[in-house]
Parts: sequence; C-alpha cells; structure tokens
Amino acid sequence: MLTPTLYKRTISVQFYLRLAARNKRGYCPVRMTLRWHGQELQLDAGVLVLPERPGPNGQGVEALWDTKAQRAMDERKLTLKEMATVPTHPDTATNINAHLMSRRKTVEDTFYRLFDNGEPGRIPKAVLAAELVPGKEKTAPKAVPAVSRTFRQVLEEWKAENRNLAKDSLRKYDQLATMMEVWRPELRPDQVTQKVAKEYQQHLLDLQKSDATVKVHFGGIRKCLEQLGLPADMAWLQYSAKNAPQLDLEIEEVRKLIRWRPTSEQLAEERDRWLFQLFSGRRYEDLEKFDKRERITLTLEDGSQVPALLHAQGKTGNDAAVPLPPIALKIGERWGWQFPARNWQQRGDWIKEIAQGAGLTREWDDRLITGGKVMHNWRPIWQVISTHTARHTAGTLLKQVSNGNKALAKLVLGHADEDVTDRYAKDKARLLAPAVLDAWRAVLGEWYDGEPTL
Repeated sequence: MLTPTLYKRTISVQFYLRLAARNKRGYCPVRMTLRWHGQELQLDAGVLVLPERPGPNGQGVEALWDTKAQRAMDERKLTLKEMATVPTHPDTATNINAHLMSRRKTVEDTFYRLFDNGEPGRIPKAVLAAELVPGKEKTAPKAVPAVSRTFRQVLEEWKAENRNLAKDSLRKYDQLATMMEVWRPELRPDQVTQKVAKEYQQHLLDLQKSDATVKVHFGGIRKCLEQLGLPADMAWLQYSAKNAPQLDLEIEEVRKLIRWRPTSEQLAEERDRWLFQLFSGRRYEDLEKFDKRERITLTLEDGSQVPALLHAQGKTGNDAAVPLPPIALKIGERWGWQFPARNWQQRGDWIKEIAQGAGLTREWDDRLITGGKVMHNWRPIWQVISTHTARHTAGTLLKQVSNGNKALAKLVLGHADEDVTDRYAKDKARLLAPAVLDAWRAVLGEWYDGEPTL
C-alpha cells in the first residue's frame, strides 16, 4: 500500500526585478515567485522600482535594489543640481517595501487558509492563483456562455467590417486585445463593469502607459461593446487624455537631412521618402497607395502652371490637391514615383539612423503624461524622430514662415471640410498654391529647386 504524500504548511515568496521589462524611465516592475508543494507561480507584485542610478557627481553607480534582501534601498539625498536630472524611485523605499511586505502577507495568509480549511494534500496551482489574481472571484467561476467572444475576436470582426480604414486605425486596438489576454484572459467584453473598467485603468497607469494610450484602450472597449450591440456611452468608459507635444523639426534641421550623404541605398530611400511625405503632407498609408495618375497640373490665375498631387486622405476621406516644390518633383522622379513598401519598424529604425548621421542632436523633452502627471525625458531628437514627424513638421513650418497662415498647412495636410468635393479641392489649391510654394521657398532656401544629396 502506497503511503500518501504529506505536504508541509509552508510557502516561499520571493521578489525579483524584471530587468527586461524596464520602461523608458528606467523603472522595473517587481515580480513575485511563489513556490509550494513542488509548484511555482509568478505574479506581478504591483510596484515599480528604480534598480540603480548614477552616483554622486556622475561617478559610479548607486544601487537602489538589494537583490539578497529583496527590498528597495533608501536613496541618497540629491543636490539641487541633480534634482532635475537624476532619476529617483517612483515612490519612497519605505512605501515600496511596505507594499511588498503586504503582498507577501496576503499570499501567506491565503495559502494558510486554503491549507487549514481544505482537505489534506497538495493545494493546486489553479486554486491558489484564483485566490490571488486581482479581480478573480473568490467562488467558483461562472461558466462563460458559448456565444461570449474574446476581445480579440470582437475586434477582428470590427476590423473586417471596417477594412476600408487606414492600416493604423485598423491595428491600433490590437494592443488592447493583447493586454487583456495577459491581464485577465478569462474576461470577455460583455463582462466589463464600472469596477472592472476602473481596475483596468489603474492597471494601465501602474504600467505607466501614457494617457493617450489609456484613451485608445478605452475607445477599443467601447468599440467592442458597440460591436456586440451593448450600451457603450457610459461616463466611466470615457477617458480624457492630455497629449504631450509632438516633435517638429526646425528649418535648419530639415536642410541638414537634405544635405546629408546617405551611406546605403536603404537609407537614401528612407531619407527621400521622409522628405516626400514632408512636402506632400501624406501619411505613410496614403503614400503606400500612391498612383502616378494622381499627379496633376494646376493652372493659376496668371496662366502659369504648378505641379501638384491629388489624393484622398485615407484617415479623413477628404480630397487634397497639394502643390509641390521642385525638390519634391525631383525626389518623385528619382524613385519613379513609387517607393518600395517597408514596414513601420524598419522605417522607424532607418530614420533615426539618418537623423543621427545628419547631426540632429537638439535636446527634446519626449515627455510622458500618465495619470495627468508629466514625466520628463530629455533626449536628442534623433532618438525621438519618427515617420510621422514629417507631417507635423510640414504643418508647423508652413505656419511659421507664413505669419501663422493656417490655411496653407490645412491644405497640405488635407484638413479640409467634410463636404469638400474633388473640384473644390482643386479650386482651393489654385488659390493657395502661390503662397504654399513661397512658404516652401522660405523653408528650403537654395534647396527649393535643388536635389537631396546622394
């Protein structure tokens, strides 16, 4: 006869930093590892820690996490000069450690209760996990109806029905689906309550997601409810976001990109593509759909002719006829008016390498606004520049050199009225074309009718 295994009333709780998940401010989430009865369970401890920071006067490194003791360490007092530049814990070490000890006690108390009140034997991993994961019901979970779909299934259905939208609009909710699969994989859209929404909002803020990202996630939840025919206009599903300012290049920085000599064909392609987006005001998804037949000629009141591009903005559906400066024509002709298709990540890496090579080192506060609080992050602009910076730069520079004439930027970026027709777009472009080209002449100087360096 086999002797039954006797399990001890003990559980090990250890904390360690997830260094691979360090955010751009340098903070790491703390992970709990639980071991009992030959089983292991890992959970988020719900706290962020700064592992280390520069020592006094920038010499050496000051450790802020004690790996052996598994606790946050008190920080040295910063000098007035350091206060604006040297990072600190997101909370005091005392509060961080108190939170960790509270989590440890919760785990141990829950384990002891299950051990003492249950039948003798091994406590299953699923049982302990159900007790400890935030938001899990303490009783047996209710069966999910067969018709209840996951967030990803509902969003994929919505995307299939709205496939005419721009790629960026179609994929921006994928992060929501992925986050839900990690946060609460059993949760379905039709189970979202005010309490769940509040917990999810706090979860995103704990992860230091920007307010803009939180707003997108809540918009995705509303899309899911609308897709299921459920109410989605509740006040607790609305999230107000204050967006951080986006990077715009200055006139001399644009000229540096034009003068820069590419070190490879791929970098030459990306530099020219980025500049073409600048002059045409196109989003990347619009540039992907470019057709040579969209090249038109505008005849102005004095009888002169101006080359332009006629296209419908993919995001707004508005028609735009955009007058092109000579340098844009030369870029288009260089590439046969058709740039090779590239993925977003590839383009982002290339334009940063280009900007670094061109010497775009101006410091920019790539700040993060989360929970209404501003977290500053000064970096050289070559680390911040993106493919979308071109459109923002176009709008800013056109207003800057035209004494704030918003109509020029509005025309180039396609921010027209919703009832604009193809004919109206051309008429408006004819009226504004001279002013648009004069503005580009002021921005580009000698490069107005030049050609980017190869």
